[in-house]
Amino acid sequence: MVWVKSELAEELAVVAAWLSAFIPWSVSVALGSIQGGTLVEVRFPLGLVRYLFGIEVTGDASLQNPLLKTPWGAAEFYAGSPGSLPYDLWTLGVVVIAAAVLLSIAMYVFEERLAESAVDPVRLMGGLLLVGAVLLSLSSLVLQLGASFQLGSRSLAADPFPGYVLPIGVLLQYAFAYVLLRVERVEETSADGPATEDTA
Repeated sequence: MVWVKSELAEELAVVAAWLSAFIPWSVSVALGSIQGGTLVEVRFPLGLVRYLFGIEVTGDASLQNPLLKTPWGAAEFYAGSPGSLPYDLWTLGVVVIAAAVLLSIAMYVFEERLAESAVDPVRLMGGLLLVGAVLLSLSSLVLQLGASFQLGSRSLAADPFPGYVLPIGVLLQYAFAYVLLRVERVEETSADGPATEDTA
């Protein structure tokens, strides 16, 4: 099945990297679980926005509305409860997505040099998006289910986040990774033979 024409593979890789960097990767919704009100937390790769509806906001910093945090700021903010583990995984995922964005810039600036390199930049982009999606999936699982395990002398634990975690952007990243990793790079045929298209 043809997913994308080969001449558009590089453009798709660039667009996929930037969409992955700006589309929310997950949304948490907790209805009536905090003082009878609703909590909605939207997580973008570079930060989260948390809204509280129907909850009395006092001087408590944890009830700031809306609350804005970076991934590493959220790891520090939630270190006590539910725990920093899902936010640490998110931070690692952001590093991988940032690498994908840098690769997308390099694909424009050094287009000819990358075209001649031994590594296919389109497949490399697919690999980066796949690793990022896996890390964000793990973060989503820990947010939803909680986790507890020992890593050497350090104990890592996290309680479930209230409500339901919807990994919206992660699914899109998996789709991008699949399409980019399936790109077939075929050498151009001679003038006598029929032209072939690379497909993904």
